Amino acid sequence: MTGSRAMQSLRVILIVLFTLPAFARADNHRAQDWPEGSAMHTGRLAQNRLAAADKKLNATYQALLKAMPRDEPDNYPRKALVGAQRAWINYRDASCALVGEMTGGVRMWKSTHTVSCEAELTEKRTAELSALHTCVTKGEKCQ
Repeated sequence: MTGSRAMQSLRVILIVLFTLPAFARADNHRAQDWPEGSAMHTGRLAQNRLAAADKKLNATYQALLKAMPRDEPDNYPRKALVGAQRAWINYRDASCALVGEMTGGVRMWKSTHTVSCEAELTEKRTAELSALHTCVTKGEKCQ
């Protein structure tokens, strides 16, 4: 009887030891912590893509801002760029929120579609700003 009780205790201890790491990592911020194809997995991948796209966009934007010609006394080219970027961010967020809502499905999928849209538009905006940076640094007329 004591052998059976010891085995039960050992089982409980082993279960706790093997499941404890999962509970310690309960935030589940990595895509691989979720089943592939699930809303959480796809959403985490989209968040990673957006984070990388945002980082690249910010670097491109800062480089363009530094390359912009000074136009004293009002420095209008830079002010125009800052205003355009702020308006673009508002557009991206509102447009992608609409895309997310229009996809249907449960909240997690709507959120996933919203973030995927934001990543896609951010990558496109980075390409636009990169093209502007190229023409500004070459002293060409930008279109």
